[in-house]
Amino acid sequence: MKNVTKLTLLLFVLMTWACSSPAPETPVSELIKKSWFASSVQWDGVIQYSKSGSGNLVAGYSQYKLDLSAAPSVTLTEFDGNRFTGTFTLSSDNKKITLNGLTGANGAPTGTSGTIEFNVSGTPSATTLSLESTTPYIKASNKKVSLSLVNP
Repeated sequence: MKNVTKLTLLLFVLMTWACSSPAPETPVSELIKKSWFASSVQWDGVIQYSKSGSGNLVAGYSQYKLDLSAAPSVTLTEFDGNRFTGTFTLSSDNKKITLNGLTGANGAPTGTSGTIEFNVSGTPSATTLSLESTTPYIKASNKKVSLSLVNP
């Protein structure tokens, strides 16, 4: 009889565990609400900057910052130190981030008219965000830029 009781209890525990719903996933819109810093940047198939590297081709990316923490506001600090503010939107399919109305002390980022769009590569996490510009960027030798960003 003890074995039947133990077996019944074991089955109950297993069924409860198997039927429990998974923890809800954090929406991408919440995951990206942070300040992001460059970990690795490349264009034209060449790594221009690596946070852990030495001899970076574009060392200024150490100051790159994409601040999405106060949605829908955005602050972008480029590798040359220029800082721009505006707003951002995340597409309904979570595949594109658009920075709009970017302005700074010298106007809009060079060649952008104040708008920069990024495709989201992969799935963002609490600490990583991978982006690729949708159009070539003049400051990147007119190439698309791939950014691997981190939130420390």
